[in-house]
Formats: sequence, C-alpha cells, structure tokens
Amino acid sequence: MSTSIGVLLPSREMAMYPPADGDPRRLVDVAVRVEQLGFDSAWVGDSLLAKPRAEPLAILAATAVATSRIELGTAVLLAAMRRAEQFAQQAATVDALAGGRLVLGVGYGPSGPAAEADFAFAASDFSNRVRTTVNVVERARQLWRGEGLPTGTERLQPLAVSRGGPRVWMGGAGPLSRHRAGALYDGWFPLATDAVTYGSALRDVRAAATEAGRTDRDVTAAVYLTINIGTPEASQRELAEYIELYYGQPLETMSAHMGVRAGADEDVAVWLQGFLDAGCQHMCIRLASPDFDTQLDRLSMLLPTLRG
Repeated sequence: MSTSIGVLLPSREMAMYPPADGDPRRLVDVAVRVEQLGFDSAWVGDSLLAKPRAEPLAILAATAVATSRIELGTAVLLAAMRRAEQFAQQAATVDALAGGRLVLGVGYGPSGPAAEADFAFAASDFSNRVRTTVNVVERARQLWRGEGLPTGTERLQPLAVSRGGPRVWMGGAGPLSRHRAGALYDGWFPLATDAVTYGSALRDVRAAATEAGRTDRDVTAAVYLTINIGTPEASQRELAEYIELYYGQPLETMSAHMGVRAGADEDVAVWLQGFLDAGCQHMCIRLASPDFDTQLDRLSMLLPTLRG
C-alpha cells in the first residue's frame, strides 16, 4: 500500500483565530486547495461546546461535491453522541456524494470536564462512551448492509457507494482499542507520541487482524500528528501557543498524549518519516498555526520526500 498524506481542515482554528466566525464555506475552499497541492486526503474534527466548530459530516458533504480525488474523513467523529440510525443515513449520504471516498475515523472522546459537559449537552452517557461507540458503529454497519430494518422496509436511502458502507478507522491506543481495530475495523487511527511506540502498538493491531483471519491489507495503519514547520525557535513558540489555546493545557502536558513536532522542514520530515518506517500507511497532519496557508505550503514541499 502506498503512502498517503492528508491534512486536517482548520475547522476549530477558524473558530479560534480572528475573525473567529467558523465560516464552513472557507473550509471547502481549503479542501480544494489541499487537493490541488497533491495531498491524498482532507479531514475534519468533531466537537460541540468543548472545542466549538462546524459539524464534520456537513462540511464533508459540501467538500465532496467540490473535490474529485482526495479521500474525505473525520478525525475523529464522536459516534457515541449520535443516534446510530441517523448517523448511518448521514454517512451514507456523504459517501454517495463523494463517490465512495469517505473514511470515518471514529473515537471515544477524551476524558475531562469539558468532554463530559459535551456528552451531557447531547444527552449521552459519558461513562459508557466506549461501549456506546462500538454499538453505534456496529448498528450503522448493519444498516449499510441492508440488515436490521423494520419488516416491510425496502432499504435505507441513499445506498452507500462503498460495499458494506464507508470505511471505519477506529481510534484509541489502548490494548482493547488495538485489538478491536485489528479484528473488526478497516483501519487503526490513534494519536501517537513517537514512532517507536507507534510501531510496537501496530504489531498488536496486526496480530489481532491475523488472529481474526484478516490480512494487513484489511486494516489501514493510520496516525494523527501535529506539526509546525519554521525556524526552530519560532515554530516551537507557535506550537506551544497553539496547544495552549486549543486545549487550555501546556504543550508539555499534551505532548505526553499525542505526537507533536516543531522545527525546520528537514527535522519535521525526518520525524514524520519515522512513523512511515514504523509501518504507518496514512497520515492525518494537523497544522498548529494561525497561518494555515503558509504551513500548508511548507508541508506540500515535503510530499516528494515523504513519498520516497
């Protein structure tokens, strides 16, 4: 499988930085530019009030008709805050609009008071979010296969273009998440602090796939990473400011839970290459900067190097 490099669309950033209007129409324009620059995918995050932004499936529906080649995905969708039947219809609609290019990155949601408040706002049970996520996804997949419908019902419309429904990449880096991803889903999509840890965990995913009678081709190894490209001092400062604004936590705290890197293009390229060498097949890269366009240009210059 060839290396694929994708970009997280700045849906949250458009609500963080002036004019802070979160206008989703601008995200469609960004996605078109991502495709024109030669990237392989565009991704959108998900949150209600904890990290306010536009709804991801709605953004991807608009993006689907404005692009023709890139894959479109959620990074990651909080399925536990959605009703399975409506989620299945929404995702199938986006997949149909995109001609089968939709990838559903799905996660359980972070811990903490802000995330708990979001689940309460959506009348969802935060304490059971892992089980609910698995159940919502499995119910949606059942409906995409045309199963589990009321007697006398013909089918759910529209039909997903992808056989069996859109691809589902499960997030989470813990042992159970790794096993689920390998045994049940189309991809593994974690945050990862470093390439060595990622490679070790990926071996568990592959082992679970083998145990379930699957092959490496059945499970895409993906990762979500955050970077800032620039002079060492300026990029590190901008990354730290971004993380503090985004999470309300210092960079030192958040870097213990996710892969982040700031520095010159050569340094960032070597760091990213480490994940590819560890077995990563598809990267979703978040650009940690108020100047998204400049960062996107700088990252696009690394594409030939990363693709070898």
